[in-house]
Amino acid sequence: MVAPTFFGDYVAEKTHNDSSSLESLGQLLTAEREKAGFTRNELASKTRIAIDEIAKMEGGQFSHVPPVYARGFLKTLAGALNLDPETFLSEYRRLSGHKEAAVSKPLQNKYVESDILVESGSSLSVGALIVLTILLAGVVLFFLNPTFHGLVTEYLPFLNNPPSSPAPSRSSAPSPPRPLSSVAPTSETGSDLAPTNPTAGANPGGGRLILQAVKASWAQIMVDEGALKFVYFQPGQSQTYDSAKSISLIAGDGQALRAEWNGQDLGFLGPQGPLELVFPLPR
Repeated sequence: MVAPTFFGDYVAEKTHNDSSSLESLGQLLTAEREKAGFTRNELASKTRIAIDEIAKMEGGQFSHVPPVYARGFLKTLAGALNLDPETFLSEYRRLSGHKEAAVSKPLQNKYVESDILVESGSSLSVGALIVLTILLAGVVLFFLNPTFHGLVTEYLPFLNNPPSSPAPSRSSAPSPPRPLSSVAPTSETGSDLAPTNPTAGANPGGGRLILQAVKASWAQIMVDEGALKFVYFQPGQSQTYDSAKSISLIAGDGQALRAEWNGQDLGFLGPQGPLELVFPLPR
């Protein structure tokens, strides 16, 4: 006869003790199942727990599964029977002596704070780069796009004429723009304005020019070879310019501005699109 090993005796004793100590829990499971009107087969179909496992648990046998699985089975059975899981779990803990391990808070890595700081610094760097890119794009548009320049200087007029900047000298002033040779401006009634040669027949006495906008547009104006000024016109806005000699004009759209020279209504500056003119107009 082979003598039983210590391990075999331990397993047999443990199984016997668990079965006897958890027998009341098995009886509780059986009573609650029958009270709910389920057979073992129906409960197995509802919970997806094998019918053999249900039979073992109702017999008080839990030693063949780890405690975590036993608790899981009990929670599932309680849910199927519309019971509070503690109905079974509290009895299981009391009889088996298996206590659920408290969830311990993991130790915080001492480098977490520094990692967060590094990540925050990276985010700030990306944000600063985006802001810098937007500012640079705005500066480029301000100096290269007349329409954008006009919108900005309309709300921030000091950008167009900074108080600290000295008035440009006559020697450094740009020469008047050359009129477009292909432009033949017409008035609203269809009559031609004068040819666009700025020198032939020009009146050296100068005069008064009134520009009135019928829609948003821009213009660059030079009075008596002075500084070239950028003006953005809103619909209905008018500007008056007095000159001793001449007024050079570059308009963004000939159909956006109407002109009056020395009290004479000239109609629109010209056809739609950009054009250049010098007043007084040649005869």
